[in-house]
Parts: sequence; C-alpha cells; structure tokens
Amino acid sequence: MSAVLPAPQPAVAAPRAAVIVAAGGCAALTARPLLLDVVGGRPATVVTVLFLSLLTVSLLWPAAIAGADTTTSFRAALPVLAIGIGAFAIGRALVAGSPPPAPATAFVVALNTLAAVAEEAFFRRLVYGALLAAGPVAAVAGSAVLFAAVHVTVYGFWVLPLDLAAGLLFGWQRHATGSWVVPAVTHAAANLLVVL
Repeated sequence: MSAVLPAPQPAVAAPRAAVIVAAGGCAALTARPLLLDVVGGRPATVVTVLFLSLLTVSLLWPAAIAGADTTTSFRAALPVLAIGIGAFAIGRALVAGSPPPAPATAFVVALNTLAAVAEEAFFRRLVYGALLAAGPVAAVAGSAVLFAAVHVTVYGFWVLPLDLAAGLLFGWQRHATGSWVVPAVTHAAANLLVVL
C-alpha cells in the first residue's frame, strides 16, 4: 500500500494575488533603466524607493501559516549559509584582479545590502511562496529564472547564467532552511564581495 503525499501548499496567503504582485515587482525591476531615464538626476533615490517598496510589500504579505518562512534553528541554517557564502567567495577569488563596479563607499555598501535583502524578501519569500503550490522544484527554479531575468536590462545578457546560478543557490538555501533570511544574508555578503 503506498502512502499518499499531501499536495504542496503555497507558503504565502492569497497566492494568486501574490503572483499578480510578483509580476508587478518583476516589471518594476526590469524597468529600472527606464525609471532612471524618466526620473533622471536622482538615480540613487529611484533605486532606493524601488527596493524599499519591494521589501515592504514582501514583508507585509502574510504567510499562509504563521511562522512558515522562518528558520527552525540557527544551528541547522549555519552550514547552508556557509556553503552559500563560500560559493560566492570562491567565485570572487576566481575573478580577483577585476575592478569593483563602484567604489566601496558607505552609501554603495548600504544600497547593495538593501538591494540584496529586498530582492531576497521578494524572490525567496513572496515569489517562492506563491510558486510553492506547484512544488519545491517549481518554487526554486521559478524564483531563480525570474531573479535572473530582471537583471538582464541592467547588466546585459552575459549576466543571465551567473544570476540563474545565484538564484538557484538562493532558492536551494530557502528550501533547505525554510527561511528567506539565509539567502538574504548570503546575497548581502555576495554583493559586498563585489564592491570590495
């Protein structure tokens, strides 16, 4: 007699509405270069407002089950976090000698950290949570593909495989720990490695 597994459930409340909000967030992230052209003169303000908005919406979106997107224990999450940060450290070491894209001022570090946390709250909490109804593979892969796609308009198509690999790593961390916080810390560390 075979056991019947329960159908996967979304990790966020109102997953259909979350998909619509996620599409809007992806459109806004994809349109970053256009937003900067339209607003002009204050690109840091535009990007800061965009990331703060994504972070706010993603964190305020209710979980389907209270506490469903928090790590069960720090000790269990630590190896997953170490693997993620280690992977980015190795990647950075492989491109040692390449200049950072911007000088590491306090503002650049703060904006890169905000971007990392906002993107992970968005992609690994809201988007992943909405896609989880289709199963963990769909949630990991779908959030990774969207993560990679929204960066193309900013950095070009050359970044697609790199960001897809990063998105898959972040999605695996989300699945392995049950929390979007672990990929957020990894993403923030990766962004710091880029500017240092």
